[in-house]
Amino acid sequence: MKKRIWLGALLAAVAVLALVAAGCGGSKKSSGGNKGGGGGGVTALPASSCNAMQYKGSGKPDYLVASDLPLIGGSREQTVQMNKAIAYVLQQQSWKAGKYNIAFQACNDASAQLAKWDPTKCSANAHAYAANSSLIGVIGTFNSGCAAIEIPVLNQAPGGGLQLLSPANTYGCLTEHCSATEPSKYYPSGSRNYARVAPSDPNQGAVDAAFLKSKGVTSVYILNDKEAYGLGVAKNFKGAATAAGIKVLGFDAYDPKAPNYQALFTKIKNTNPASVFIGGLIDENSGQLINDKVSVLGDNTKVKLMLPDGFTTDSVFQRSQGGTPKADGAYFSVAGVGIDQYKGAAQTFISGFKSQLGGKPVDPYAILGAQAAKVLLDAIAKSDGSRSQVIANVFKTHVSNGLIGSFSLNKNGDLSGATGAALKFTIYVGAANHLKTILTTSPQANLVAAARKG
Repeated sequence: MKKRIWLGALLAAVAVLALVAAGCGGSKKSSGGNKGGGGGGVTALPASSCNAMQYKGSGKPDYLVASDLPLIGGSREQTVQMNKAIAYVLQQQSWKAGKYNIAFQACNDASAQLAKWDPTKCSANAHAYAANSSLIGVIGTFNSGCAAIEIPVLNQAPGGGLQLLSPANTYGCLTEHCSATEPSKYYPSGSRNYARVAPSDPNQGAVDAAFLKSKGVTSVYILNDKEAYGLGVAKNFKGAATAAGIKVLGFDAYDPKAPNYQALFTKIKNTNPASVFIGGLIDENSGQLINDKVSVLGDNTKVKLMLPDGFTTDSVFQRSQGGTPKADGAYFSVAGVGIDQYKGAAQTFISGFKSQLGGKPVDPYAILGAQAAKVLLDAIAKSDGSRSQVIANVFKTHVSNGLIGSFSLNKNGDLSGATGAALKFTIYVGAANHLKTILTTSPQANLVAAARKG
């Protein structure tokens, strides 16, 4: 999913980064160094950003794996489940990756001030990760803008870089060629250290455009939040919608901090749209945005509302999470299949994992989090304990009948040869303040190609 590269915020974080790089809060080396092998000197990451270290295996841990997710804001219900899923995978493997004992620490990249991912925290976290020689891999990020900040820092980490493996990022330009500077600016060493088990937004844009076309939509007005994810998925949708024969009536940005959007939707109403697509996040004033859309344009059956994965959680209906019940009737998309459609290994995982949730339903992102954990742990098991070998092994990943199906990771770090749930998307509709599954589908190749051209 998701989102923003703030040069100003990075400059503001210089003082914090200097402290972290110098060794504040968890940068001292473990007794095993980057080779490990039973030293048991794993050093925890800073308590200012990370929960307590978890380890329930025999002996002492050799290495540390961290997650980097927003634990504040509208995505919290999803990310808490993702952390539980990662710990559950480790428990199933007796807290081991091959011969290595692995500890886990869940870290937060969101702030109370922003109530979502925070570029300053993403930058500080990345420097803490790079400096902690106990740490051998990071599962994250959830938001693509945070990944854009962390990837180049981890790309230059001691030991040949540090693997960042995302269960959720969808911004295409993190891995695919988009311009003279993207994605090259994320990899200053010239080598890749980032991969993901979620399909990128050209695929999501293609699915969303094809779905609206199937609903008889002939025109659309597109909005975006100006962040990497929101703008990126909006551009991808625009390219796919145009190729699908849907007329794009306008392409505008909205200010997530605006008090209301009445004037914006009045402007849009004058174009007489059949639908509206919004590239953004649930955390970005989504309740006000959707309320004003309905107030000015009518309910979501009259002028259809299409929302990508940045909004796809039941929290979007909850006022306490910044959402609104008026999201009922809107359409939502997200990678993967409905929980009831997973088969084989995933079905077994879901059955066991339910016991960790106190009766709550399993969130699809928990499956992606668990799959990312399995890929990373397998790469660690096949390594000599060095960061560089973990990276090399991640890029050699070939999974048969995994939690999201069968897939490989290509040289860019993207899914390749995917079957099963790995390259499928689910379309939901808001119904009685919940997401109701209405379609599981795969992207059309011609629309994916058009989406990449934006």
